[in-house]
Amino acid sequence: MPTLKTEILGSLIEINYEELEKDKLRKIIERFNNRLLDFENLRGKISDKKILILAALKAEDQIIDSTLTKEKEEEIINKLKKSLNINDITQEIIQLKDIKNKLNIENNELKNLISKAFNELNKIEEHIIDLTDQIISQSHD
Repeated sequence: MPTLKTEILGSLIEINYEELEKDKLRKIIERFNNRLLDFENLRGKISDKKILILAALKAEDQIIDSTLTKEKEEEIINKLKKSLNINDITQEIIQLKDIKNKLNIENNELKNLISKAFNELNKIEEHIIDLTDQIISQSHD
């Protein structure tokens, strides 16, 4: 396993790593050294151990903030999805009600048409009965 030699707070540190992780490890070390620069004004005033602890606490704080932010984002996204879903369902209900109203109107029109057709059939039937009666009465004479 290869070893990466690096300096952190003036101390040489050797870190074993997997070959595929080399670039990632270098980036992590670079970011950590940059974080330590935030505490450069404390060097010589407090121990390196305390500076390392402060840097670690700052990293943890950023991780927690990042996690909370991601959780909030997920919560907002889920609420939006539910809201969109409710809006979609509401829109679909409105469309279905419109279709139902149109079908009811069409159904009523068809009922009226059927009623008119029955009335016409009744008139025709009455006319046929009258004609039949006339024919019968003429044939008796």
